[in-house]
Amino acid sequence: MATDWKQVLFDFWDMIKKNNDAGWKYGVDSTGWRKESHVPYIGDYHPMHVMNLYYPENWDASQGKLPTIIYIHGGGWLYGCVDDSERYLGWLAAQGYAVMAMNYRLLQETDLQGLVSDIFTAMRWLDAYGPARGFDLEKVLVTGDSAGGHLTLLTACIRESKQLQQIYNVAPFGFSLNALAVSCPCVETDSLYINGEQGTEQGDGTAQAYRDLMLGEDGEDAPWRDYMSYSQASKGLNLPPLFLIGSESESLYAQSQFLIRHVAQTGQEFESLVWKKEDGPHLLHVFNISYWEWKESLESNQRMLDFFKKHC
Repeated sequence: MATDWKQVLFDFWDMIKKNNDAGWKYGVDSTGWRKESHVPYIGDYHPMHVMNLYYPENWDASQGKLPTIIYIHGGGWLYGCVDDSERYLGWLAAQGYAVMAMNYRLLQETDLQGLVSDIFTAMRWLDAYGPARGFDLEKVLVTGDSAGGHLTLLTACIRESKQLQQIYNVAPFGFSLNALAVSCPCVETDSLYINGEQGTEQGDGTAQAYRDLMLGEDGEDAPWRDYMSYSQASKGLNLPPLFLIGSESESLYAQSQFLIRHVAQTGQEFESLVWKKEDGPHLLHVFNISYWEWKESLESNQRMLDFFKKHC
């Protein structure tokens, strides 16, 4: 009987969810922030069509608008929600930012076009209603980790390309992006060897399953077939400055290495903070999100904010 590699992916991410849920109670809460929780950006009552808005605890509208951070969560395109990174997002808000983080439908329910459509709809909601809620849309950072790093970069590409807007069938949002930041990103969708090594049955099987899920019912006829990876979507585009947080100890470091080589070739303005193996084996995948309070996380996240300030 042939292995159902899609189900292998579903089971893998279910296991990750259970492990993360069990560990949530041991996390360290951040302070100095407040939020508006599960604000719908589409009025269809879908649980994934909501966002959280974070602010400094004592901020009010009379103090003026705040620089904007937009966060796109990771989770292998198959797991995650806005609440999973709340301690990190709250810490960002406490530094003096208005933060928006959206849910989006996952690949169990839709394809890559559907994910992108949800993100762009949330962006257009922020465009329409964010300024009245304190978001300064002349100072915008978009950031994401892991699969959210891929979606961050893809969003920036589509924002700058009418051709990609047509391919992904999305209407653009009006505000510009001052900077991008990614943490341990998965940027190349043709190299998603997350559940096994390339050349092995599991590695090749799950990588193909990812491609099939992203293409959806249209399969290889999907218009976005050749525009899913950052290297494909970014060709010829003038993109915002990019900051990378990475670690040699993390499981998908090859993806960060690819991104570093790619931006060096294209000339996109770029800075990185890559932690070395000798800095410690604890600096695993998206450590700066999961453990915001660690010394290395605070340094990484502050460097990201400094990069954003420089490009405002």
